[in-house]
Amino acid sequence: MQLQKHHRQGGVTLIELMIAVAIFAILASVAVPSYQESVRRSNRAEAIATLLEASNWMQRGYTVNNTYVGTTTATLQAAGLGQSPKSGSPKYNITLTDAKTTATGYELVATPANSDKCGTFLLDETGKRSLSGNTATAEDCWGGR
Repeated sequence: MQLQKHHRQGGVTLIELMIAVAIFAILASVAVPSYQESVRRSNRAEAIATLLEASNWMQRGYTVNNTYVGTTTATLQAAGLGQSPKSGSPKYNITLTDAKTTATGYELVATPANSDKCGTFLLDETGKRSLSGNTATAEDCWGGR
């Protein structure tokens, strides 16, 4: 008696392939938005750090000159504090509100290059932190700092 050998070819069926693609799509639909929000949070944190550094720079200038008058967005940019991140393409542009720059006060503004739920960050000479054009709370965006 002779046994017949059945040779089965290996491979992936169309159903197995479709299941794998569906699983990948589900994972990607969760992972991509989460990653994008993480990048946005990182950009916001860097913008806040640059904004606080610009505020310290303004305070040092006030100590020397006893006034904020004469400080402009151009001098801020010349000091390397006009954008965040400091090199590469800007995610936030840091400026001074000219109308609020007086002998005893200023307002720094960090405007996002692309729309962001936190909108524009504002910081004045007293350390008051606020937002403009946002859909999130100040606590969420400033991170309790």
